[in-house]
Amino acid sequence: MQLIPFLQKGFATSSSRIAKIASEMKGDEVFFRPYDKVNHLAWELGHLTFMRNTIIKILNPAEKLSVYEGEKEAFAPGTSLLANDAYTKMEDLISVFQTRGERIITLLTEITPEQWEAESIIKLPFGKTVGEQVSFFLLHENTHYGEMSYLKNIIVRLRN
Repeated sequence: MQLIPFLQKGFATSSSRIAKIASEMKGDEVFFRPYDKVNHLAWELGHLTFMRNTIIKILNPAEKLSVYEGEKEAFAPGTSLLANDAYTKMEDLISVFQTRGERIITLLTEITPEQWEAESIIKLPFGKTVGEQVSFFLLHENTHYGEMSYLKNIIVRLRN
């Protein structure tokens, strides 16, 4: 299972890159949207944090997940943006995002080949096995990382 170290490195890299972008934003910059159909950085980070719980559940269906108040309502796929003051502070989101990333890396260390190839307990429109779904979610994080990078670049240019 040579894919496991690749995924571990991928999630670790995703954690550091995304946390860096989020931590470089100042004040209300996390709510900047260049136009109405774009999510802001606060939602992007919260969404990825929420989805990391899904990855944890895929890897360990018996795990009791840590969830903070209003997480599902604010960050599940397809949620509408809330008023800015309804969002969790960025420092707290970054911390939870990184903690969940560390848990994913640990669970990947512990997974057996049989578990990896088993059908996932979560029915998603992409991939049936644990391995297929976890691999997809790293791609999902990288897609959102790209969106966050563009937002950050616009925000930084608008500072001057």
